Amino acid sequence: MRLKSLQAATGRALAIFALAASLLTIGVLSIGADGGGQTEPDFASLSEPEPTVLTIEGVAARSVDYDGAVARFRVSLVRDSALEARQAGALVVDAIDDAVAQNCTPGEPENADHTAPPTCISPDGLQTVGFRLGQQWDWTEEGRVLVGWEYEYSLQIAIRGTGFSGGLVDLLIVAGGDSLHFDGLDFTASRRAEAERLALLDAIDDAQATANSIADHMGYEIARIVELTPIGAPSAYPVAEARALAADEADFAPTPVAAGSDTVTERVRMVFELRPLPESEE
Repeated sequence: MRLKSLQAATGRALAIFALAASLLTIGVLSIGADGGGQTEPDFASLSEPEPTVLTIEGVAARSVDYDGAVARFRVSLVRDSALEARQAGALVVDAIDDAVAQNCTPGEPENADHTAPPTCISPDGLQTVGFRLGQQWDWTEEGRVLVGWEYEYSLQIAIRGTGFSGGLVDLLIVAGGDSLHFDGLDFTASRRAEAERLALLDAIDDAQATANSIADHMGYEIARIVELTPIGAPSAYPVAEARALAADEADFAPTPVAAGSDTVTERVRMVFELRPLPESEE
């Protein structure tokens, strides 16, 4: 009996030892499969060096001739009542409208004589910009006092060509009289957008030429354009101011106005990626 018990115990011990050995072998194999330290390094995951970039600002300018003008003015007066102010103001606006209708044509005449003195060509005629009718107050020793009712009517008129600019100023001032406030004469250029586009293209060429020169000097070449940003601002329109004259000043010198031309300037910022020039084989 003792021999059988001893044999059974020995068998159980050998079974436990075999099971433990098998588990240890599986653990070792799993550790090796998970890359405990003998795997190849992954070079693709390494970060690439930062590219070499070059930022350049290009600038270019184009000249554009003025070929039109816009006159801005307003009728302003004060009367004792709102009705009186409206009626008096409407009479002045009607007088200006009649003067424009008599002296300005809506389009270029078919038989226009371009050797004759400049004429008023206004395709759109008078245009209302704003209207206001309100009370006007003043402060006195007795407190705030109603001075009257103020009528203000803002208008503008655009003309083709610049030759009649001075004549247009005189035409409006004489028709409006003392109630007219002339806010200015803006010169316009119908080909401004085209000049801005060409100046922008010139600015791009200027930036690219500068970048090519710098890259070549450093032993690089341009790989690609990373960014292109126009940073130009439109040029301001020059303004001609005019002095208001009374309607009864029949004999006065005409208002001199010289239009000329303007310069349109455009700027562009470009970012280039550079790469070294390939080494030449000897």
